[in-house]
Order: sequence, then structure tokens, then C-alpha cells
Amino acid sequence: MKIKFLFFTLVSSLLLLNSSSAQNEGGATGNTELDRLKMIYESVEYNTIAFDDLKKKWLIDDPEFIREIFNRFVVRNSLRLNGRVVKIDVVKEKSKAIQDGTVTIEVRKRYYDDEIEYFAFIPDDEVGKENARVLFDPVTDGFLLKEILGEKVYDKIRERTYFQKDITKQQFTTKFGYAFDVKLNALESEVMFWNTTSDARNKYLLSLFSKWGNDRMFFPGWFANEMFIGGRMTYFKDLRNNPEDYTYRISAGLGVQSGRPYKVDTKRDQLWLSGSSFYGQIEAYPLGFIGSDFFDDIKATLEVKVTVGENKSADYGLYRTNQIFYSNRNFFNLTWKKSNLLQFEDLGNLEVSLTLSSSDIWKYELNPVAKTVTDLEKNNKPFFKKFNHILSVDVGIAKNSGLIQHNVAMVFGYGSDGYGFFGARGMAMLSGNFGFDVRVYVSAGLNEKKFPYRYDTYLVFSPILRINY
Repeated sequence: MKIKFLFFTLVSSLLLLNSSSAQNEGGATGNTELDRLKMIYESVEYNTIAFDDLKKKWLIDDPEFIREIFNRFVVRNSLRLNGRVVKIDVVKEKSKAIQDGTVTIEVRKRYYDDEIEYFAFIPDDEVGKENARVLFDPVTDGFLLKEILGEKVYDKIRERTYFQKDITKQQFTTKFGYAFDVKLNALESEVMFWNTTSDARNKYLLSLFSKWGNDRMFFPGWFANEMFIGGRMTYFKDLRNNPEDYTYRISAGLGVQSGRPYKVDTKRDQLWLSGSSFYGQIEAYPLGFIGSDFFDDIKATLEVKVTVGENKSADYGLYRTNQIFYSNRNFFNLTWKKSNLLQFEDLGNLEVSLTLSSSDIWKYELNPVAKTVTDLEKNNKPFFKKFNHILSVDVGIAKNSGLIQHNVAMVFGYGSDGYGFFGARGMAMLSGNFGFDVRVYVSAGLNEKKFPYRYDTYLVFSPILRINY
């Protein structure tokens, strides 16, 4: 296979030297030596004509992605018509259809592997016809196509993580964005209940969500003893099959006191809810305007919790003795995440994120007899001194396509109060429907007397069930 690959690469390079005939399917080039090499190249490839009707075929309908692909052809001067370089005035004329969104790209994979063997721009009114009229000459060489588009875009086309229609024999599915999406995960759940579009290309989704704990301040899941419940709006500028490839997402909700799924046999103190807490989160890609592939994949996430008011003694339940407890009333998390840094074959893409988290801890005493709740650190710890600042880094591998999807990362963090954390989180899904979510963090240099509400080890987990179409 390596020898064959090198041979393909050599021949492709020779074909590129004469770009005016690189896409001329079977036609004579006028160059005897080049014609002979072309004949050898086509003869070496295993002929699978008997399986043509079973090869994976699909249509790319994502207008923004089609523009990006077309632009790469223009930049590389790789558009051909009847085997000849297309004149600039013809390119400008035909590009109007691209700009109007009336062009679709037809793609076909080889039968025995994932390489692309057919790639063509087709007017919308020609889709489905037996001998469809093409806008430009089709590209019938996967290695040439990769050379034109670049490896990143070529792999994206193969992985099909964009809006597309499958036209493989015996199945024809159309997904105009997600019409229904239910994700059941004890740590992070979401139920979509309404969707709409304003121009048949974008998508607005409304859903209910729940989020248990705060990983960024290293109180994951039930260790925070608080769950956030509320509503969420997700906006897709262009329709996508990948539910995580949104343009922006806004969440807002309330915090409610939560228990733990098992009996805790430990002397560590648990956090209490000491007032009415409000939660908000904004996720977006603010650097996309720069127009670079590198910045397109950088997501910013702002997450905030604010507690207003003070619970009265009766709100904490019935106690006969004084209770000393701790409470987190406010936090602020800002995360910058860069995806698709490097690709590791079938393992997925490298992701790196940097997070600054600021959170406060209040120490109270509940006196059930006097019916009072007192801030024990009011005199020696004013408001801003109650905050601890944690800087953390996540480095992981994510794969959102294929039979098994996963997201695995190592996490490292250090707090301004003088202790650190390290650990890992992992999520794996089978066909995007069944999976498992697990997160484990370990404290380093923790003074248990100074921080009685912190644990040496945090372990949370949950099965996942997701249904979407």
C-alpha cells in the first residue's frame, strides 16, 4: 500500500505540472508522455465499476462551506472547463450562482476506502438528473483534490460534519438542522422543545437544560451541592448536522440545592446554598471575523453565577444546635478553547483550552435558637478577599464523527489560595446515542484545615442517552 501511495503521489504531482489537463477525464492532452503516465495511473487503481451504485454519495448543501471550497479552487487556479483553464470573466459569471446559493457539490467516495473519487459543482436544478450538467469539470482524483483544498478541508468533507444529503443507494436522508434533540446526562442534560428558521438556512433552537456543579472551580457534579436549571437558545448561522457546531448559545437559569446520589461518609464539609442564585452562560466564536481558519475554531465561553439576598434561618431546615457551614455565592469563568489544532488520524483532533475562574467562599454560622445567620469572616475578609482565582489548562483529543465519538482531556489547575488540581475527564458515545461521562480530579498541596470544604479526590460520572434527528 505504501508503494502504491507513493506511486499515486508521484503521478499526481506530474499531472499537476500540466494543470490545464489535470481534470480532463480520459481526454488526450497532446503530451504523449503525460498521456502514457495517465493511462498507467488509471490502470493501477483497482476497478470497482460493479459497485458504483453502492459507493457512498452525498450532496454538500452548506452554502458557507461551498463558498469556502470554491474560493480555494479560485486561489489555486484549479477550475477547469472542457480540460482548459477557465478565464477570469467566466469564473466571475459562474461565481454568481455560488453567491446566490444555487449550487450544490456532489461527492462520491471510492468503494474500498475513504478517499474521494468524484467531486463536482452542480446547479441546484440539475441535482438528481442522470447526466447532470456540471458548473466546472469534475475532479476525479482524491490526491489532486486534497492538493487543491488542503488536508484540513479535504478531511472535513470526508467526515461529513456539515449540512449534507446522503444519496447513497437505498437511503436518502435530509436533515434540515436538528428538529428534535434530547440529551440525558445527570451532569449536563438538555431537552430541545422548539425550533424555527428565518431564511431556510439558519436555525434557532430553544431548550431546557440542567448543569450539576462547576468543573472550572473544581466542584464537579454533586460536590457543589447545587444544580442549575433553566432555558437555552442556540443559533446556527448555517444549518449543520453536528449539534455542537453552533454560531452562539445563550443559557440562563436558577441554582437549586441538590443532594448526592450516595451516602457520604466523610468529615469534609459540604457547600450550602445561602441565597437566590442566578446563572448565565454565553458561548460564541468572536474571532471568526478575522477570516482565518485558525481563528474560526476558537470558542469563548463566559459563565457567571450571582447570588442575591440572604436565606433566613428557617430556610435551612430544622436544627437544634448551631451549624457552621460554607457557601459559594458567586463565580465567574472565562474560557478560550482552540479546536482542531492537530489531527491524529483516527484518534481525532487536538484541543486546548485556557480558563480563568474566580469564585468566593463564605463562612456562616446558623443559630436555630436565635434564628440568625452570621457571616463569621465579615470583619477579616471583606467581599473581594473571599474570592479564589484558579487558572486551568485542558489538553485533549476530540472526535465528533464515526461510529464512536469521544472527548478525552487532561486538566491542570492552580489556585491563588495556594493549592492545585490535576485530573482527567472523558466522554464516549456510540453512534451519538449511548455513552458515558466520567470526570476525576485530584487536589495537590491542599491544606484540609484551611479548606475543610475541599476534597482530596473528586469523582463524578453518568451514563448518557441522546436522541436527535
